[in-house]
Amino acid sequence: MSSPRTVARWVLDVAVLVALVSAVVMAVSGNWDATIRFGVIAVVMVAVRTSDVPLPFAGAFAVLLLVSTWAAVRHWYRQIEHFDLLVHLLTPGSLAAVGYFFLVHQRLLPDARRQTPRLRSAAPVLWVVLVGTTAAVVWEFYEVVMEQLAPSSMNVGYTDTVLDLLAGMLGSAVAGGLVLAWGRRSDTGPQRDGG
Repeated sequence: MSSPRTVARWVLDVAVLVALVSAVVMAVSGNWDATIRFGVIAVVMVAVRTSDVPLPFAGAFAVLLLVSTWAAVRHWYRQIEHFDLLVHLLTPGSLAAVGYFFLVHQRLLPDARRQTPRLRSAAPVLWVVLVGTTAAVVWEFYEVVMEQLAPSSMNVGYTDTVLDLLAGMLGSAVAGGLVLAWGRRSDTGPQRDGG
């Protein structure tokens, strides 16, 4: 039976392949905006794949990034009720966890596996929430800019922005809890491919 790390690696590799194929399909159909989006997320996924991000977190991030990009391209946000809120709950949290591990690898943040018991109880969760909230805020800036450049492309308003930010913070708090649980489970030190 496959281990969780093997499954996560397979999911991540398939997500990269789907992103690349999606970019080619969009290019052939002349949708250059979507081509660029899928190309960028493929590069991001490969960067995550080659980093020290634990594979379960990397795999979840890749899938959520792929779904959110297809949602933007196919306008699922307008077609499926509350889909936007769900994406804003899951994607920033996933990005926050990946961002946290990246910053730990760059030695800019403390590792959840190498803290004192007192610090371990809160620090990783706080850092993940801060990373995720920052990502959510940056995304909302992007939405406002896009609304000004192409008003039909975004449905932005005060309530939408506040709910999106709240969802991003809550998703990041859940992701922080998962990072903390992972850190407690694998506190033998950094391990390549997901520890």
